[in-house]
Amino acid sequence: MGLVTPIGSTLEEFWQALLSGKSGVGPIRSFDTSAFKHQVGCEVRDFITETPAGRAAPHEGRATRMAIAAAERGLKDAGLWDGLPLEATAVVMGTTLGEPQFLEEIGERWDLDAPPPEGWGEVVAHRSDVAAAALASHFGVRGPVQTIPTACAAGNYAIARGVDLIRAGRVEVAVVGGAEAFSRLAFVGFVRLHAMAPDRCRPFDRNRKGLLLGEGAGILVLEEEERARRRGARIFARVLGYGLSCDAYHITGPHPEGRGAAQAMIRALENSRLTPDRIDYINAHGTGTVNNDRVETLAIKAVMGRQARSVSVSSIKALTGHMMGASGSVEAITCVLAIDRGVLPPTWNLETPDPECDLDYLSGRPREMRPRVVLNNSYAFGGNNATLVFGRV
Repeated sequence: MGLVTPIGSTLEEFWQALLSGKSGVGPIRSFDTSAFKHQVGCEVRDFITETPAGRAAPHEGRATRMAIAAAERGLKDAGLWDGLPLEATAVVMGTTLGEPQFLEEIGERWDLDAPPPEGWGEVVAHRSDVAAAALASHFGVRGPVQTIPTACAAGNYAIARGVDLIRAGRVEVAVVGGAEAFSRLAFVGFVRLHAMAPDRCRPFDRNRKGLLLGEGAGILVLEEEERARRRGARIFARVLGYGLSCDAYHITGPHPEGRGAAQAMIRALENSRLTPDRIDYINAHGTGTVNNDRVETLAIKAVMGRQARSVSVSSIKALTGHMMGASGSVEAITCVLAIDRGVLPPTWNLETPDPECDLDYLSGRPREMRPRVVLNNSYAFGGNNATLVFGRV
């Protein structure tokens, strides 16, 4: 596994930040926010955009470079830096916007009455599928290369697709995850939807006021289990299954009863051949918006039934912000680390309980537990829902 996040870009640094409550929130530096009342977000401050000589093209955008950095770390962590089976490896990446900063820059300098600007080719060069293509080129992968643009559920969707490819015997290894760069386009969109918090993200808190935008990349290396065992690989966890659904309700709002979110969890349990009583921990989508947290709580109750209040639930977005297309994969890494380390990360900034959000949200401090089975929820605009199931080896 490998990642680049606002709270750390090594597994250990990231994990310690989750447990200690180190926040990635700070003044936005990516663009001028003086025209907005919202001034803070979760940017990756320490990311060096340069990559080793000869290993990256100069036109690659920030999201792509973060994806490459995370994938390099993930392959080294998996022991496949030199032994990747290039013909039998897939790359599947999730994203919301691709590389929107290039479109923003071109829009600023393009005169509609003048000939196309010199950099017009950058529009084509920075499509939403650019990160997946760049990873394939960077590592020489010659298996399937795919992009899943299902917005904030895209990271989970990408992992699910990788699972499909391995289960079907089409590949032996899948490099999967999501990447997203902090962008003015996303920032303005959430501001106009009145979904942005002014200062802190407070998942499931009665006084929550919205999300904070984040950025980053999370990459997992999936491998057929027998192959991994033959080469003596360290196996962190098993992907037991997944569930996908669509609300078919509203382009930006969740179904008020959480039907789509519940359906994704139900399908994930069915795909994994598990019953609700087997679940020990749920990493919630938990954006800190009024509707999302209430609806996700309803969905968990609908699926878990009498088990709902005995299941540990938490959201890490108070620290990382909402990394959109990268959120699912970074939170999947969180789930795997929880299984591996025997500790559940808490929900930070949850200070005032909400009677409508009345589950065990691990407020304020980590909990020592060796979960056997965990769920990872991701929801998105368009009603896209994706739940992954991870299990202890």
